[in-house]
Amino acid sequence: MSSATGEPRPPRITWGQIFTWLGPWDRAACLMCAALAFALALLRHGWGEAVVAALLGAVTAAITLIDRRHFRIPDLLSLPLIPLGLIAAHLAQAALVPRLLAMAVVWGVLTLLQWGFWVLRGRSGLGSGDVKLMAAAAVWLDPSVLPTYVLACAATALFEGLWRRARLQTKIAFGAHLAPWLALFVVFT
Repeated sequence: MSSATGEPRPPRITWGQIFTWLGPWDRAACLMCAALAFALALLRHGWGEAVVAALLGAVTAAITLIDRRHFRIPDLLSLPLIPLGLIAAHLAQAALVPRLLAMAVVWGVLTLLQWGFWVLRGRSGLGSGDVKLMAAAAVWLDPSVLPTYVLACAATALFEGLWRRARLQTKIAFGAHLAPWLALFVVFT
């Protein structure tokens, strides 16, 4: 089966693979990120927001580590961020409809961009995991903050790209920029 770009889809990532890809030190780092996100969110918000921030911290840390090493973002990690983001928005008493609309627009525009790049270049320029993670970010963040979030992600990815190009490496794990910035934006905005 093919993706929207015509490229063959890699096999689905299982929980067993995720657990294998995240060694003991990686799991400890995810727990530390969860604790830090919990503590910072508790200082600014209530207990409910702190719990969902902790889950976000752990998941975004796992996504960052996995994407850096394997250039894959597991659906099992990224897609649950959408309902979790809706819970977070509800706890923060934010309007859900604008966030859902932003998610739909982001998902649609990035899918079209992904397909257009494939048609023009014959290769993938943006992975489906990146599209899903960015759509999840649209649920977590206020729509007015999304442009700043995208700019921060793009800027750090650009700096990494320049650094990698100087070292003759070309592949960049964009999810490794999307995930940590998402956690930072949620905790600090």
